[in-house]
Amino acid sequence: MSTFELSVIATNRTFYKGICRQVVVSSTDGLLGIMANHERAVVAIVEGETRIQLEDGEWITAVTGIGYVQIQDNKVLIIVDFAEKPEEVDERMAQQALEEAQEEMRQKQSLMEFHISQAKMARAMARLSVKKKYSGF
Repeated sequence: MSTFELSVIATNRTFYKGICRQVVVSSTDGLLGIMANHERAVVAIVEGETRIQLEDGEWITAVTGIGYVQIQDNKVLIIVDFAEKPEEVDERMAQQALEEAQEEMRQKQSLMEFHISQAKMARAMARLSVKKKYSGF
């Protein structure tokens, strides 16, 4: 199977940089699978699961935040606001963040505050979902 270069960069670290067979991200239109020699594109991605298949066939799973994917010349660049392995997710903190965001949503807010609360809730839910799915960690 053909390979390509992949970089997954979060605001606080480089999550992955290397060669892989394929990557699957959560885009605004659903799951997007990218393989070698994919057509050029820039795609918005949302909070959710990201899976990377390495050269040896092993999969790396992460929960990633909003950002974008740039595909060009057999190189893929993913830039997101956060990227964590399931075992790195602090379930207690994610649950607390979800509860706080839900409480904020119940309050009367400006439109901007509403969207901020909505984003907090989406981040917390993505973290909890991936943590639960891979709870063997």
